[in-house]
Amino acid sequence: MAELFASMSVKWALDKLSSLLPASLQVATAPSTTSEGLEDLRMLERTMRRIHATLHDAEEHWIIREESAKVRLTELKELAYDAEDVVDEYEYEANRVSTEVFERSLNTCNGKRLSYTEFTA
Repeated sequence: MAELFASMSVKWALDKLSSLLPASLQVATAPSTTSEGLEDLRMLERTMRRIHATLHDAEEHWIIREESAKVRLTELKELAYDAEDVVDEYEYEANRVSTEVFERSLNTCNGKRLSYTEFTA
């Protein structure tokens, strides 16, 4: 049962990461706009796909009796949760940067910087 939850969790994080990759290309100030940053995200995506496949195979086909196999599977699940945390942090940072860009564009009107009181008046 734990493998099923871990597999679903990895799948959710993988879907989120896959949806973030194209978005990061559109936001010029996103944290992953460097080619190195994008490659890191793509590498994480590939790794998460392998983790998901392994966990899915384990829940479907494996009868795990060896203690070492249980330890490796537990470590793999922990790694999957760590990867999910990285995806969440990336999503947060990308949203924060997008919000800052949006707020800057709202504060500038025809080249004139508006103060908060002018904007709300």
